[in-house]
Amino acid sequence: MSLFGLINKDVSYENESREGIVTLRILYIILALVLLFDIFFAGIQSIVNSKYVIIGAFALIVVLFLLTYRMKTRPATITYIVFMSLLIPGLIPCFGWNGGMQDFFLIILMLIFLANLGSNSFKFALAGIVFAARSVVIVVYGTMPSAVYIDDLSNKHIHVANNAAVFLSVIAISYIFSHRENEAESKLMKYNDKLVKEANTDQLTGLHNRRRALELLDEIKNSSYLGAVTIVMGDIDFFKKVNDTYGHDVGDEVLKSIANTMREVCGARSFLTRWGGEEFLMIFIGKNGDEALTDVEALRRRIMDNAIVVDGNSISITMTFGLAEYDFSGDVAGTIKEADDKLYMGKEAGRNRVVY
Repeated sequence: MSLFGLINKDVSYENESREGIVTLRILYIILALVLLFDIFFAGIQSIVNSKYVIIGAFALIVVLFLLTYRMKTRPATITYIVFMSLLIPGLIPCFGWNGGMQDFFLIILMLIFLANLGSNSFKFALAGIVFAARSVVIVVYGTMPSAVYIDDLSNKHIHVANNAAVFLSVIAISYIFSHRENEAESKLMKYNDKLVKEANTDQLTGLHNRRRALELLDEIKNSSYLGAVTIVMGDIDFFKKVNDTYGHDVGDEVLKSIANTMREVCGARSFLTRWGGEEFLMIFIGKNGDEALTDVEALRRRIMDNAIVVDGNSISITMTFGLAEYDFSGDVAGTIKEADDKLYMGKEAGRNRVVY
């Protein structure tokens, strides 16, 4: 398996976030690499003089890295924090205060507040402990020289290497956890959009529902728009007979077929709504009654001329429509009622027509 595969391998526990564990693995790898750089610049004598500390540090890094495949994120993160809190004061005498090992406390602090370690009070308590540990390190180890002689140039190389390791660690922590937050936010937004769409959509036909239609009409009424708005109420003729003859499942297929035909004929030019049962509401924005009448008449003819085939049954369907213009002077509900009244005038006059 490649190094990338080792780092990204999922944890063995269900419902455990992988981001935190991946971050810890990257931090352990960075720490191991910077220790190798430090030893290279300090010379082999540094290992001889502090062999138990350095060899022990490498051994623990390997063990803790492997444990990330077996541990849950929270205990693994706390283990890293404890390990680093002990390792920093252990390595300062090896490479000296000017080596910059004390800067690794910044990584611990970032993990405390970005990783999921518990309540805020627990995080602040941990931060207080880290601050206290950092202060003790300053008092005890401040200006301490390295255990072996390291020339000024090598000492600068060590400081630069440790500084680079801290920067890389900070970048890794910031990127992974910010990416997680952005991804979570994106998922939440998509989920909210889905909920909004479901709340505003008729589940059977996929058209808008009555609630969304009323919201749109309310928005039009309260806006500064003064263009033409035409409201059309449509009803399937003798739909009860379809249900009684073929069953409600076939009736549902008829409703879906009518909705698809409405999309094909008027979808780009109107706001389509399943008002309830076999009734449909159409809102034409920017079209007066005469213009909307042309579209609705084309829809009525398409429905009349094309039988709907369901389970081998060819079902002829017609629709009746009532059309009314909204003049912005009255209530929207009044215009809907006017369209509904004209619809029933069409029913009484023999159905399969548009009344305007």
